[in-house]
Amino acid sequence: MQNALILAGGKSSRMGSDKTLLEFCSYPSITHFLFERLSKHFDNVKVASKQDKFNPKLPLLIDEFSEFAPIYVVANLDKYYKDPVFIIAADTPFVEIDTIKELSKQKSQIAIASDDEFMHYLCGFYSPNVAKLARQMIKNGDLRLSNLAKICKFKSVKFQNTQQFFNINTKADYEKANI
Repeated sequence: MQNALILAGGKSSRMGSDKTLLEFCSYPSITHFLFERLSKHFDNVKVASKQDKFNPKLPLLIDEFSEFAPIYVVANLDKYYKDPVFIIAADTPFVEIDTIKELSKQKSQIAIASDDEFMHYLCGFYSPNVAKLARQMIKNGDLRLSNLAKICKFKSVKFQNTQQFFNINTKADYEKANI
């Protein structure tokens, strides 16, 4: 697999501090943990962040917009990539590699994971050719990835193991996940 992009530019408002920098499973941060996991399976892994904040350093794509919506990252994919990009939030570190491989086989502009309860828009492959549509949506004031998926060739793949999509948003979530 070629490209992966870890989103680490959110507000972390429910955590109270930048959760992407929290130590995790003996790694300097949750982002380092996920970067290491993905680097074993992708040729090119980068971290989208608003600033160079990781120690040790990670390869970054600095997002130059003040907004905290993932659609802004998608709107810039065509500036950096020619092939589909696996996008995942830094606070979702347990997604199984087999899940990612299954998503990579889908022939669509957007392929995301889902389960019985949720569509996981920040766990999927995005073609750079959706960037133009994302920019138009932003211009129209619509920042929802779910609406972008609806207007693209979109496929969701349902997975039974919902635990792999566990999202670390609060201190309680962090304590539960960081065993």
